[in-house]
Amino acid sequence: MAQLNADMTNYDTQEGFEPLKAGWYEAEIQDSEIKKGPSGPYINWTFGIVGFPNRVWDVMSLGNSVSMQRLKTLCKCAGHPNPNYLADTEEIHGKRCLVRLKIEIDESGQYDPKNRVSAFKPFEATPTLPQETAAAAPAGTLPSPPQIAAAQTPPPQETAKMPWE
Repeated sequence: MAQLNADMTNYDTQEGFEPLKAGWYEAEIQDSEIKKGPSGPYINWTFGIVGFPNRVWDVMSLGNSVSMQRLKTLCKCAGHPNPNYLADTEEIHGKRCLVRLKIEIDESGQYDPKNRVSAFKPFEATPTLPQETAAAAPAGTLPSPPQIAAAQTPPPQETAKMPWE
């Protein structure tokens, strides 16, 4: 027996959840961490999906141009005053933007399907699914993504795809 004596009063329980359907979602940048990888440093971002219990993560290498373009896009979409220069990742914590999620399937079958961030757009007060509606969804069902008002957000242009898409 291992004595633990751990006080978990300040922690919430964590229940599993299904990946969200592919599409655009309002997200809040909750956290970031710079880590050292085999190819150099990278940023591990944590996004909370507004109106859902889901969190998604995104990784951006600091050593290649595609990731640096994505970082600048994230800064711009999150409303950073100078997206050409980010001194500290915490400058955009708590900011909101729209993220496009896709579902990534593990070919080996070892891991469950998960959401992956594939693009960013500015958040412009688009309506979201209310929290109580998301919570009321029956267990095992995937809630629909929030509807984005066409009058407020122009449709994505097919020619404006990012290099990693």
